[in-house]
Amino acid sequence: MYLLPSSSGTLISIPADPKVCSKHETDFLKGAPPQWHIFYTSVNSPLVERDCFKDIIQLVKRKMRKQHLITEVSLRYQSGSGGSTLAMQVLWCFRKDLRCARVIDSDLETKELSKQVVDLFLLSNEEHAKQNQETVLLLLDTKENTNNDLKMKRILRQNLIEEIRKRDITTNTPVVIIFNCSPADPLTVDHSTDDVKLTMNLLTDEKKRFAQKKEELKNKYKKMSQKFHAFNIMQGGFKKEDAEKMITKEMMKHVKGHKDSSSTRLLSFLALINSYVPGSHLAKLFCEEFVQQSTNEENHTLETIMKPFMDLIVIFSEDEQKGQCIRLAHPLIADACLKKLIESKLTRTDITLDFLNSMVKGKERHYKDICMSILITRLTTGQDKQKFSRLILDLIDENKTDGCISLLELASDLFSTDPYYPQTLARLYNKEDNKYEEARTWAEKAIKRNSKSDIKDTLGQVYKKHLQTFSDIKSCMDIATLAIEKFRDEERAAEDESEENRRFNYRGYFGFLQVCNVIHKISPKNSPEQEYSEFISALKSEVETKYDFFEWYLTFSRPSMKNEDPDYLRSDIEECYKRYFTQSEQTDEDTLNEKKSKSFAGLLHLLKPNINVFKQYKSTIEHPQPDKETQIIGCILANIILSQFDEPCAKTEDLQARLQKLWESKERDRSPEFYLLILLLFWPDVAQPAIANPPNLEKCVQYMSQSYETMYQKYLRCRYLVPLFFLGKGKGVQRLIHTSKLHQIDWELLTEGDENAEVECLQRVNGKVEDNNVLVVRDGQRIQVTPHNWVTVNKQGQVSFYLGFNIKGPVACNIRYEENCK
Repeated sequence: MYLLPSSSGTLISIPADPKVCSKHETDFLKGAPPQWHIFYTSVNSPLVERDCFKDIIQLVKRKMRKQHLITEVSLRYQSGSGGSTLAMQVLWCFRKDLRCARVIDSDLETKELSKQVVDLFLLSNEEHAKQNQETVLLLLDTKENTNNDLKMKRILRQNLIEEIRKRDITTNTPVVIIFNCSPADPLTVDHSTDDVKLTMNLLTDEKKRFAQKKEELKNKYKKMSQKFHAFNIMQGGFKKEDAEKMITKEMMKHVKGHKDSSSTRLLSFLALINSYVPGSHLAKLFCEEFVQQSTNEENHTLETIMKPFMDLIVIFSEDEQKGQCIRLAHPLIADACLKKLIESKLTRTDITLDFLNSMVKGKERHYKDICMSILITRLTTGQDKQKFSRLILDLIDENKTDGCISLLELASDLFSTDPYYPQTLARLYNKEDNKYEEARTWAEKAIKRNSKSDIKDTLGQVYKKHLQTFSDIKSCMDIATLAIEKFRDEERAAEDESEENRRFNYRGYFGFLQVCNVIHKISPKNSPEQEYSEFISALKSEVETKYDFFEWYLTFSRPSMKNEDPDYLRSDIEECYKRYFTQSEQTDEDTLNEKKSKSFAGLLHLLKPNINVFKQYKSTIEHPQPDKETQIIGCILANIILSQFDEPCAKTEDLQARLQKLWESKERDRSPEFYLLILLLFWPDVAQPAIANPPNLEKCVQYMSQSYETMYQKYLRCRYLVPLFFLGKGKGVQRLIHTSKLHQIDWELLTEGDENAEVECLQRVNGKVEDNNVLVVRDGQRIQVTPHNWVTVNKQGQVSFYLGFNIKGPVACNIRYEENCK
């Protein structure tokens, strides 16, 4: 963690030597990453403020006023647009007001990072006897767009909350503002209010500022300013043709005349990695070793060998301990170089093979991340990941699948314990027709290297694809049996992994249902074979079990507060159920709706589309058998749902009586759904007369949490638990409001609004914070309520909030401290 000069404690020593600053300034203008030295130059600074600089400043200032322990600001930028520079400008701007720190692509363990951040907030190091609280502005500068930073940020937030609670910190200001800075395709940028985007597009005012700066640099550096390629590309509006003009005829003449020279080869390596992994670099030491081995002349320096291309190259030192680095001056230059090299008959495949053989081989540990980014990492677009890495996709588009295979086979040999190279090979073969054996072989190799569930999934997918190539029933049943066996094996691995606090991998469950769907589709048209009929019948029970899993999994949770599960997930699951359970006298939809009417989660999902569909199955719900608890629970929920549409429903007192009878017969070890209904129907209401001997809600919340841990926690622990109902302003069941009935604006106010937010249709509940716990105290009971956002609980005191209920218990949304209301 790198600290900035501010009111913080230990600082990095950044000498303001004019010569050092000038060197860093010219390197930066040419294309090297910005160093803090250039910020010391108050006159004729090389930095130009982009328009969104002010947006981020205002956003950070707004976050500073929030009474949240942790809050976030995000800068998403196109690679090469100056995102890291802009982020550093923001930190420099706040260096006297906040304790600023920067983490660059850190592999620092998040618990240790959390400890350091809280230390910095408190200044509780040995040099300061007295604590002096001040908000930390923590820049997470992710240089590569790998999509892996999301998990790191989630874990960091959890660890920060744990560390803050452990230290019993009370504060009226944020402990940390996490400043996320990462490259992203502009089409995938989240346009929320906490996101600022930076693109390769200059606005009119920006063009004027850059033009003025260009004149200043011309006057200061004369002809040298022509070599400031990174600045000139930006000043020119990020035009591809400007980058292409920088590649001179002399350079291309050298390439064509010396294709096998170490200089051309090294240029091709830099073009490859800087095009596909913008911001990446090679160690100068390794480049020197490559050049010496290739030329057999030790007295030739790297600069001498690379002289034909030195205008395009920057050599810099980002970390004194790691030595100097080398890269091309800008990603657009890398793209242009790669294009010119390909026009000179140097293919992407040949360049990458040469890179792997000449640079990576023997130094695999140093090139692990770059190779993973080039060959394996798939970017996320919308809800889905792309099928392969960008390089592999480009080669596939050029009908060069054989080249992909050569690259991945070589990488698999070099990184001999990494399962992702053979896994990617298996997936690559699996997309081809008649490549089943090759796909299976590589999938099995991947599993030998690592038996994690996501690795095992590929083998199941191979069998599933192979299943679709047969038309005769016997072969289909044989392959389906193998596919089902592999997906069950994946399920078992996922169950074991879930004990390690990892996100549960449901792909084995889903793969099983997909196989069942495929095998059912190829049902023989004429006289069904007995063996086939028995095969299908044997699958029905497991199809229903897995359908039931997804019904509650998708109803009670989703990937995150902002993201939904992909649409195909539920549609494929429901299609499979309908195939296996629709009788001749039923329609598919009748079969599915009847199924939904028999489960708690199904009823909640049935609520959303059409009340008329729900009413169609009312008669099957409203007369439960007295000894069937699930039926009684379903009946009570059905009446609550009817109330959402102002339809006739049972009296609240009758529903309470049914629940109270069950509670009195056994309080503990019931389902979370049972306890949820207790909370919904018995939550204290001053406007209603007291109920004789009501259930103890303090105990109910405890039992519900225990029941959730037993039944659902390992499956839902890394997912967002959706509040199913909120407490409104009516009476009885009419005071309950299902989440789907809320307006989108109300939902955003509940989950993301500040403490002054008002949701007209809901009532605020009074409570208090004690020892970092949110409590509602009623009739001597201390009912614990989980904060929807833990970072809003920053001190002791009286609070109010909107009350939601998820499958784990009551949830406090939009917490407001009483003193802030006055």
